[in-house]
Amino acid sequence: MERTRLRSGGALAVLLATALLTGCGQDGGDGGSGASGDSDAGAGKASGPVSVSALRAAADKVGPDGADSCPLPYDIARAAKAAGLSGRTGAGAAPGEDADEPAVTAENGRDAQGPGGFAANPGALVSCLFHVGAGTVEVHTIATESASAENLLAPVIMSAGGFSTEELTAYLRRTAAGAAGEAVASRNGDCVTVRVKPSDDGDASLVVTAGEDGSAGPGGEKLSGLALALHAQLA
Repeated sequence: MERTRLRSGGALAVLLATALLTGCGQDGGDGGSGASGDSDAGAGKASGPVSVSALRAAADKVGPDGADSCPLPYDIARAAKAAGLSGRTGAGAAPGEDADEPAVTAENGRDAQGPGGFAANPGALVSCLFHVGAGTVEVHTIATESASAENLLAPVIMSAGGFSTEELTAYLRRTAAGAAGEAVASRNGDCVTVRVKPSDDGDASLVVTAGEDGSAGPGGEKLSGLALALHAQLA
């Protein structure tokens, strides 16, 4: 599986983020299915380690070459159990996938250049790869100074969700309108976005993807459950 990474100065990220920042507060139609978190899903609780400054500090710990362990307080085993997912869990890709890829990559956004990406909306990103059973999930935690943080992950969301440009626009309108702790899943079930209440005045989101190598992910319901359980751990 080739991981889809955010490149702050990349042409695709710039074009998509610029285009999709327009009208994100409007009704997005049926770009995906939504699931609101219950009390045990931790809706609206994530306010601890998520902010631009906190994620930049975490990204600095990861460094430019990546790392073996996620610097954020994610317990993937506990989250998988809460979501009803079975099998062994841990850092890094499932056996046979991405053997040479680091388990964690990050961008602190400080030196971002270009008209879009973190240059236009300063922020930071930490992406942690986990294996759950025979599958791999990637957990992107992003924070920006202005709304909407997940727009900067448009290329990742588009790839994982199997979206056309129009479908991606509708999906991002749904996530922009969502409350903290509400899971918004793509129709194919391989991408879930949960808005996060940051510890500052910025904006933040948790984007969980699966099945990016063409294999089947756990499905939208269970991936949403996993995303909500991870969201609750940020509190």
